[in-house]
Amino acid sequence: NIPGRLWLRALKAVVLPLIITAMILAIQRLRDMAKQGGGAGLLARWTIGYYVVTTLLAVILSIIMTSRVWGPMMTTASAESLVVDEDDQETIEENQKYDVHDVIVQMFDSLVPDNIFAALAENSLLAVLIASIVVGYLVRGPDSPILRATREVERIITIIITFLINIAPIGVFFLILSNLFRLSIKDIGQNLGILIGGTLSSMAIHLFIVLPIIFFLVVRKNPYLYWIKNSPAWLTAWGSASSAATLPVTLKCARARGMPIIFKKN
Repeated sequence: NIPGRLWLRALKAVVLPLIITAMILAIQRLRDMAKQGGGAGLLARWTIGYYVVTTLLAVILSIIMTSRVWGPMMTTASAESLVVDEDDQETIEENQKYDVHDVIVQMFDSLVPDNIFAALAENSLLAVLIASIVVGYLVRGPDSPILRATREVERIITIIITFLINIAPIGVFFLILSNLFRLSIKDIGQNLGILIGGTLSSMAIHLFIVLPIIFFLVVRKNPYLYWIKNSPAWLTAWGSASSAATLPVTLKCARARGMPIIFKKN
């Protein structure tokens, strides 16, 4: 599984820089929208609130469905299949010494690192995330050298990420190849089927029940009828899997529904 490990290491190497650049630029865009005032600032607040609420609802739904419905249906792998390397076993035994409250305290302590460069080297995600948000908020001016460098790094990382995603089937195949000879094919097939079914059903519940309820409570209109009227947008997104290709269709649907489209001229 050497090719799989190399693919995974390459993916891990670019994920953290991608998060850093994405967070810095996202905070800058939100600050720019808030500065415009009026509709732009209101739109930014509603967008953030909607994203946070729907994400929390999706997480809660997934936890409930996994723990109460899909988890009990899965089969437990045999003892031979769960054999781990010596290094992993040492890590497991070391982590078992910590209580739950100790883990929570350590998590909060990790939000502010003693050394940001050490956090980057050790892949401390929470610390890097908090630092990126702070930097994104404190950097001023659209022509800042830091922002220009961040945009260039983001472009480079996006190219690398796209390449790694394209070869993902090959990397994942080599990652699971060794386990295919050790695990029971029957158990793999059953658990994988339950995982896929649980994922699709949870997404369907969130898409067709949770989100329409939110739409109805806020807008007081039939969500399914409105969804059908905007079918060109989501059908284009579904078929093309491209936000760039879907954006013009989305704007057209928004204009047809009477929504004002405002573009900021540079």
